[in-house]
Amino acid sequence: MAKLKSSELARLIDISAVRAESTLAEVNQIIESAKAYNFICVFSMPSMLPYVFAGLKGTDSVGVGGIVGFPSGGDTTECKVWQAIDLKNKGCREIDMVMNIGKLKSGLYDDVLHDIRCVKEAVRPLPLKVIIEVPLLNDDEIIKAASIVLESGADFVKTGTGWAGATDMHHVKLIKHAVGERIKLKVAGGVRSLEVLEAMYEAGVARFGIGYKSALNIMKECISRE
Repeated sequence: MAKLKSSELARLIDISAVRAESTLAEVNQIIESAKAYNFICVFSMPSMLPYVFAGLKGTDSVGVGGIVGFPSGGDTTECKVWQAIDLKNKGCREIDMVMNIGKLKSGLYDDVLHDIRCVKEAVRPLPLKVIIEVPLLNDDEIIKAASIVLESGADFVKTGTGWAGATDMHHVKLIKHAVGERIKLKVAGGVRSLEVLEAMYEAGVARFGIGYKSALNIMKECISRE
């Protein structure tokens, strides 16, 4: 299994504080952690973004990400587009949106595809990651969801918000089998050890969304073996 250097690992991790109960103290923690370890991107709830931008001012190597339709994906397309444009205008470098899970499970695939394409057009040229929330889907639905994200022109399939449950290696293999190398894969939810992260990285995962406590533990574990 591949063994990552800590400097390489940091550039794979979006460190986040995106729970409903995430406090300003936790947001400040991810800001300081991002600066200390050079994590690639920081994600907070949208209302906390002014603190994130202020805290990362002058730190060009760390991006700020925005979340759209979080965590249910059930917003109207018009609302998602407005959110995406607002986040882009505020200075977010990347956008992570939640797929309309209810419509996917209802077989309304054209609606789901249109929803993503509208947001992609709104945020262009920023990268768009689409969360399919794998803990809520069966295998066939995961394959279909990943295929729709690929067709939409988005830049990443993302496995989850972290709210609904964990991503495991079965989910990773299922998505990679469906889309191959034609679109990048981001895993979020349940990655709490360096061993799991490196196994998923070797399986083709390009980015990891990790809550700040787990991200710091994984970084410390990686540094300790160097």
